[in-house]
Amino acid sequence: MPGTVISNATRIWELNVHWPMYSQCCVWDPRGKGVDIWECICDHDSSPSTQPPNALYWRYVARR
Repeated sequence: MPGTVISNATRIWELNVHWPMYSQCCVWDPRGKGVDIWECICDHDSSPSTQPPNALYWRYVARR
């Protein structure tokens, strides 16, 4: 996505973490053998129901 910078230190998504708006996380995709980068679009505390690809909380950015 133009204008979006992906940090080399993008945090791995995990439970019981507060994700502020515009923070990024990465999730390993074993089928695609790559890492998907997601950007938080709504402040929240992580739980199984708020993990990417939940479109209420995350926007897909790119794959590394």
